[in-house]
Amino acid sequence: MKRITSALLKTALVLSMLCLIATVAMAKEKKVQGIYMKPVITAEQAISTVKTVLPKLSVGKTFIKTGKRGEKKLEVAIELDGKIVSRIRLNPATGEILPKGQQILAYEVAASQEQAVKIVQQAIPNLEVASVSLGKQGEWKVDLTLKKMVVATINVHGGDGSILPDWKASKDAAMY
Repeated sequence: MKRITSALLKTALVLSMLCLIATVAMAKEKKVQGIYMKPVITAEQAISTVKTVLPKLSVGKTFIKTGKRGEKKLEVAIELDGKIVSRIRLNPATGEILPKGQQILAYEVAASQEQAVKIVQQAIPNLEVASVSLGKQGEWKVDLTLKKMVVATINVHGGDGSILPDWKASKDAAMY
């Protein structure tokens, strides 16, 4: 009788483990990545929209962010009609404009915020539209380049073609 009870317990344990593993595997398969909205405007229209607003871009607030390890990041907001639409990152040690995505490990900011504003003001007339990609929410992400280097991105609404504000940059500018 003990052998049968022991065998039944082992079988029940193995079955419950299999059910748990199968449930976890199925849950991962059904994971939804987000809602996809097909854009109404084309990539060419998004590029055209950004090209028309390039002369209207201006320098916004300059802010210095401090990372978790104490590293400093120097950023300058890019505005269109008083709204922050993008940002450009600069090397805090030298003040030169960084390619988008490049991280510099600097613990001191040698470049002043006034110097950063001047550098970005001189760079804005030289910005060019490079490529476009589709974002997660159906918006067009139009890359801006300076000397063939991607330095910023402007988002264009996929439905009506309007320039979208950069909420993360706006939040950072308000915090710092």
